[in-house]
Amino acid sequence: MESFLKFLKASKNFVKTQVLDLESVHLVLGNESCDLDSSIAALTLAYFLHKQTPKNTITIPILNVSRADFKLHTESTHVLQKAEVSIHDLVYRDDINFKEITSKYSVVVSLVDHHVLSKNDEILAPYVREIIDHRPVDSSYQWDSNKVQIRIEPVGSCCTLIADKILKSDPDILCKSLAYLLYQTIIYDTIALNPENHKATPLDIDTGYVLEQKFGFVESRQEVFDKLWQAHNDVSHLTPLQLLSKDLKLVGGIYVPGLPMLVEDYLRLPGAIDAVEAFVEDHKVTCILLIGLNASNGKVERDLAVYSRNIEDKLRKILLESLMKADHELDCRFEKRKTSCEDKIDLLHVYNIKLSRKQMVPVVKSAWKSYSEE
Repeated sequence: MESFLKFLKASKNFVKTQVLDLESVHLVLGNESCDLDSSIAALTLAYFLHKQTPKNTITIPILNVSRADFKLHTESTHVLQKAEVSIHDLVYRDDINFKEITSKYSVVVSLVDHHVLSKNDEILAPYVREIIDHRPVDSSYQWDSNKVQIRIEPVGSCCTLIADKILKSDPDILCKSLAYLLYQTIIYDTIALNPENHKATPLDIDTGYVLEQKFGFVESRQEVFDKLWQAHNDVSHLTPLQLLSKDLKLVGGIYVPGLPMLVEDYLRLPGAIDAVEAFVEDHKVTCILLIGLNASNGKVERDLAVYSRNIEDKLRKILLESLMKADHELDCRFEKRKTSCEDKIDLLHVYNIKLSRKQMVPVVKSAWKSYSEE
């Protein structure tokens, strides 16, 4: 573990000073939601690559969120703290200038937990040489397979793919603390590796089992998940507005906040409606899609809501039409629920617990495309 911590500090020091005489820089970038899976995947893959590369190359894991906003990700800070990794020793998106780095050094980029670059990161596109992801393939974004090594598999956790890569290539670099980071993330993303929750694939289950056997993780999977979910839900210090940024994705031009509770419960919080309106104002949009998840006590519940300032909003209508179409095609089993702001919010309970936000991404992208073309 000492070697891993030393690596993290060296990466941060390089970004801060850029005084080393190097031939190349290898950036490992997670996605903009910077959830637990994205964060741990970036950190562990970067360390693996660091151990494989020559000394004249430095590898830098980047958590793709601002340093201030990372503190909103309570499950991530919890897991890192338990592994004795200081969040102050990590590199965040606002710590690094990609234009400056690419102008000074020979750069190689690995993408984890996403395969479509955001506008903020598009400058890195020519330098991407590796992609490891578990999201549905976005056919609108093409990579040259002759230049980019791509592994995209529909597993429950991207960290499953990272762990599988390390275990098959160089298992000796895994100390118990590193394995802990991967294992905790896999358990969290797959809801305790329980097949009944329809998140865990055979590779997730096999990889989790290997880590349990190799490193002596004996606590029950459900107990591990419950502690992580409790940390995820430890939002007593967050305002309703901060909750909207805790797990935020931008799909096309539509912001999709993921909430650590049902949207129905979020809307009951004092100031929640004002927070949503402030979020829309701050981000200069007219419509957003909120997605809620409750996984307490081994039970999974999901819902979603479309918000707009007025009931005639064009994007709201198109998004709702796309969702209703998906209800039939994806067997979402939506049920409309009442809210105190019917003119601004359409709330839908989702009875198909297998329907994740990742599966909704193509639906949202299609809605945005239709809206943009009108």
